[in-house]
Amino acid sequence: MLTVLILGIEVFMSFLLQSTVFVWLSVGHAVPDLLLIVTVAAGYQNSRITGMVTGFFCGLLLDISSGGVLGIYALFYMLIGYTCGKFNKYYIQRDWFVPLGLIAAAEFALCTLIYIFGYLINGDTRFLRYVRSIFLPKMLYTVIIAIVYYLILTFLYEHVINRNAEDEAFLAPESIVPEETK
Repeated sequence: MLTVLILGIEVFMSFLLQSTVFVWLSVGHAVPDLLLIVTVAAGYQNSRITGMVTGFFCGLLLDISSGGVLGIYALFYMLIGYTCGKFNKYYIQRDWFVPLGLIAAAEFALCTLIYIFGYLINGDTRFLRYVRSIFLPKMLYTVIIAIVYYLILTFLYEHVINRNAEDEAFLAPESIVPEETK
């Protein structure tokens, strides 16, 4: 239960930071996508289902705040969370390259999907202009901020969520399945 609460606080605080503080700190009209970082971290550190659910709520917050088509960001973020959750088997606590690569790839996929469903369908075929003015600055800024922000999320995961799982296993030993039956 504490894990759900921590993830909920992470999502809400990331949304607040992304929509208030980082709007003031935008570089070339690019705002880092903190909700994407939380979605990737939740999927990569926990599981596909956790990444998918976290991505859904992150996307839903963006859908509600943007006033566009309700559910499009929720779908995109949910797919990203599920995909990043597939990399959970490669999770190493002190590794930085895989999560930063996942964040960069997720930002690339998200920006491409936004271009296809937001610009291309409306007849805007200036893809190179989109890449130069929106795509690259946002991707670079997100990856740079992800270095620090992912460190904070990893700290929370290691010191709060992992300890909570150990405490729950200690308090409810019947839920522990022996290795032979797995």
